[in-house]
Amino acid sequence: MDKKDLLLIVNPNASKRKGKKKAHAVRELFLNHGRYAALAYTYYKGHAEELARKGCDYGYKNIIAVGGDGTVNEVLNGIIRSGKASSVRMGIVPVGRGNDFAWIAGIPTKPEDAVDLILSGKARATDVGLCRGTGCEDGIYFFNGAGFGFEPQVNFKAGEYKHVNGMPSYVLAFIHILLHMPVPVKTAFVIDGEKDEVFTQQISLCNGRRMGSTFIMAPLAEIDDGLLDCVYTNFPIKTRFALIRTVISFFIKAQPKDTRHFTYHKARHVEVSFLDGTMDAHADGEELSRKGRQYDVSVVPSAIMLMR
Repeated sequence: MDKKDLLLIVNPNASKRKGKKKAHAVRELFLNHGRYAALAYTYYKGHAEELARKGCDYGYKNIIAVGGDGTVNEVLNGIIRSGKASSVRMGIVPVGRGNDFAWIAGIPTKPEDAVDLILSGKARATDVGLCRGTGCEDGIYFFNGAGFGFEPQVNFKAGEYKHVNGMPSYVLAFIHILLHMPVPVKTAFVIDGEKDEVFTQQISLCNGRRMGSTFIMAPLAEIDDGLLDCVYTNFPIKTRFALIRTVISFFIKAQPKDTRHFTYHKARHVEVSFLDGTMDAHADGEELSRKGRQYDVSVVPSAIMLMR
């Protein structure tokens, strides 16, 4: 067996702290097919990125994220920052709370099926986003999307629930945010050179479609079209009823048609500046800032070979 074949980067706390046990089962599936898989566990924020970079430097050909969207994001950043993304393939075995990007990429949720996909050898060039700004001055790559305002507030709150997972955690978080109405912020955009200015409480800059296990933030997004989908509410949400109505749009995928309440663009480069306040910000569900002020977001076409 090739000792530098597969590196599994595992979040042991994923799936309510069952990540380590599930990773051993995944490793056995590879061994049963004659493929050697090394295990590396993460123990702190940023550790998966370090391990992925070291794995690339050591010569691993296939680096697999075993965890949720946060682990996937860190492994992505590690591979790209190693400078070896053109020669290393990335895989995902979803073992997390939301697993949004795995869903978007068509990666099975059952570990056995995810392993079969990796063993098939199929890999496709996949776009990523790059976000720079408050909390990510050096830049952070993302698979799924960067969000500002309502979206990260729900995401951060859902992450605080220790004994609730998946969709229920996001529903509870939404109810909490509904009771604490987010304040609209005057915001300036530059979208592929075109300027706009609105009062808004929700901005999504998406490579993928879904966030928070439930919300379809960008119904038209594709992960290999060389574009980001920029979606934002173009009116200040002043009542709980209006907020509920807005959230319903994320379930019924109405944003591209609801031009009274949303602006929807396909874009390569977006600049966002908050003129009279700040907004919470995240990328792939990972906190960037609780008081973000300015961001520069762009697409990096075909940045990584993803097994999907």
